[in-house]
Amino acid sequence: MSNHLENMDVDELQSYLSDFHKDFYGFRPRSYSNEDWNNKEFLIRCIDGIHKNMDEMKETQEGRASLRADGWVIDEKEFV
Repeated sequence: MSNHLENMDVDELQSYLSDFHKDFYGFRPRSYSNEDWNNKEFLIRCIDGIHKNMDEMKETQEGRASLRADGWVIDEKEFV
């Protein structure tokens, strides 16, 4: 998942993570240290972690329903 992320700079990754975290969890991340927040590899791991959580949710009908309820577009045909 992180191939396209490798080409982004720290500022772009911070913005991506902040928005993606808010979209997925409902709030922006606040608990990262300044060192972590400025660490490209850390940011990529966090983004990949959210993608992994989302992929795991997609594996069950309940998870897909929850994602859809939160506004994510999930095509049920992919999972038949």
